[in-house]
Amino acid sequence: MSVIPFILAGQFEEVGKAFSEAVKPDFEVVYFATSPQSAVTDIPLVLKGEIPTPSSKVGSGNLVHGTPKAVVIGAQVYDDTWIEAVRQELHAAGKQVPFLKPDVTGAQGGGVGAGSQGDRAKATAERVTTALKKLEGEGKLDGNDDGVYVY
Repeated sequence: MSVIPFILAGQFEEVGKAFSEAVKPDFEVVYFATSPQSAVTDIPLVLKGEIPTPSSKVGSGNLVHGTPKAVVIGAQVYDDTWIEAVRQELHAAGKQVPFLKPDVTGAQGGGVGAGSQGDRAKATAERVTTALKKLEGEGKLDGNDDGVYVY
């Protein structure tokens, strides 16, 4: 398996950094969105191969493995309304990627920011990598799927 690049939508750089480190070496956060407002315009740019500047210190900005294959949501400020707005922007740009959002029912413990930051980021990274591997195995990271999946 080659490295799978993705976008992380979160809030706090410290948590995003711990999460980003925990998904390596099989996955790479190429762009870290810290604001739902800017992410609506930034995500379509990243999927076109452009990293907006200034970018967060968390995302690698590295597109050597191709454009991101998914958008992973790690904070509850990115709600279903936001997901739909970004999906519409992507449709207008002719892009499709799956979205992975945290299980907010409490069954999995919430998103990247819930609980002890380092431990929660690592646990969340494990769930996200499992979900991404499953989607890859199903062929859903090939640019033809824009489903929303819970991790």
